[in-house]
Amino acid sequence: MIASVILITCVVCLMIYYKPHRSVKNETAAFKLTVTQLVDAFSEDETKANEKYLGKVLEVEGRLKEIILNDSSLVLLMGDSTQMTGLSCYLLRDQKNKYTTLKKGQPVGVKGICNGMLLDVVMDKCILLSEEK
Repeated sequence: MIASVILITCVVCLMIYYKPHRSVKNETAAFKLTVTQLVDAFSEDETKANEKYLGKVLEVEGRLKEIILNDSSLVLLMGDSTQMTGLSCYLLRDQKNKYTTLKKGQPVGVKGICNGMLLDVVMDKCILLSEEK
């Protein structure tokens, strides 16, 4: 009896460990909206916005405020430069060589998974839409 419980536990753990990662590139976006619409939704009612957007793939368009590149990640900060809150998009590693054509102030489209709001609304596993097509 104990051996079968241990065996089942090991099988379940291995299945979870080797589960394929979610691919944003192949998923259809649940919502298509602008940075302003997304930020406003979280600013007005964070609980309601979490219920609607959290964990879902979103396509978002807006103006590029800043590009942050460090050893471990590439982050695009998007939104209205007059507002404190914006959108932080953590790009996938394979997107690092594609950001070089981006310029501050230009319109940018991204697709990624919404993780809710900290200081900004946060999306991860993002890809550049212009590069996806």
